[in-house]
Amino acid sequence: MRVAAALIATAALAACQTPCPAPPSETINATYQCEDGSELRVAYTFNSATVQQEGYTTVVLPSRITGAAFRYAEGGAALRGRMHEIQWTRPGAEETECARAS
Repeated sequence: MRVAAALIATAALAACQTPCPAPPSETINATYQCEDGSELRVAYTFNSATVQQEGYTTVVLPSRITGAAFRYAEGGAALRGRMHEIQWTRPGAEETECARAS
């Protein structure tokens, strides 16, 4: 029994020493139509999302740890959801639901 436990512990330690693959470096661009009538253009990378909304300053949001969905937030602005349906919040505005258009 101790031998089996030792083998499992050794295998687990060996797995920890294996280098992890590098995060993806590609940018994914998406356009969303929101319930409030606005259009969002979002450029996603592994570490951030750049959000463009007509009439507002472009916002770069860092990624935040979350469960199965994604979340980017900073300074009162937040973008969360999944690739085809998101929730967008900008300081001073109500949260709006958005659906991917392209």
